[in-house]
Amino acid sequence: MDLKGAQEAFLAVLQQLPQPETRKAFLAWVDDTWIRGDPPNLMVCPPPCLPPPMAPACTSEYTSGDTKLRKIADDLRELMPLNAILPTEQITFPSVGENADCDPSHTLHVDAFLYDEDMVDELCDTGELARNYCVDCSSHNTQPITYVSHSASRERLAYVFRALLPPIPEDTILLDIGSRLGAVLYGAYIYTKCQRIVGVEINQELCQVQQTIINKYQFQDRLQVLHGDIQDHGEVVRVADIICLNNVFEFFMPPSVQARIWAFLRANIKKGALMVTIPSLEDSLQYLDCGFRLQEWAREIPPHNPNITAPFDFQSETSEVKLYQVI
Repeated sequence: MDLKGAQEAFLAVLQQLPQPETRKAFLAWVDDTWIRGDPPNLMVCPPPCLPPPMAPACTSEYTSGDTKLRKIADDLRELMPLNAILPTEQITFPSVGENADCDPSHTLHVDAFLYDEDMVDELCDTGELARNYCVDCSSHNTQPITYVSHSASRERLAYVFRALLPPIPEDTILLDIGSRLGAVLYGAYIYTKCQRIVGVEINQELCQVQQTIINKYQFQDRLQVLHGDIQDHGEVVRVADIICLNNVFEFFMPPSVQARIWAFLRANIKKGALMVTIPSLEDSLQYLDCGFRLQEWAREIPPHNPNITAPFDFQSETSEVKLYQVI
């Protein structure tokens, strides 16, 4: 590796440290150990195997798509409060599972589609968002605040539609359950040629927000939003080829209702359909009594193109995203 390559690698490491405090600590370690201190002996290792670079056409496709999604996010921030939660929404904090420790007093809703990491840092720097909360009213005894997002980030959308899913035929019907602001719908419209993209959202105001974006960007030819409980829209569930479920039930309904809806989906999603879930089905169903075993319903399948690269690091966006096929 030459000097320029080393500099670029160093900058890449810094970009993976979003918190300013962590960045400062890392740079202080570099200064103390490698500049002012006595550096340890370097172990010579073979260079890592890098994924194949993206073809120019793929890079252009990503850049164009991300630019459109960024513009949509700009418009949505004008329509939504900072936490992207409307007064008409009922948030139910989980009582079971790994998110059961999300106490409302130290959990903030920060929509990942509307606010990327750099924007979150800016909001923290200006005091509009907090990074820590006081444990016992002592300024020295603090803990990090938990951020929760109910939308997929632009990076995660690119991963789902460009790397996770196989090539999508034009006659595909894609369904997003709990479409909220419509992030998955816009990603599907921009990155695929699905003839029919449907979002089902139980909150009427959020449906209106999505319709505003659909009208402005003239997505009506392939994109539709339906208002209501997913259990009242069994007809679209039964014909959908791809179903997306992004953090869809856990923060919005008690476990008994979640179990009933999962049983409904088990009974209505057709064999062979693909499901994109965040988090995994194992995590979503682990503490629910749904009346069926996951192994009898769906099998996890690997990403179609796991080696795809882009102008950002996919790693942080892929760990929770899973792809299943109904058996």
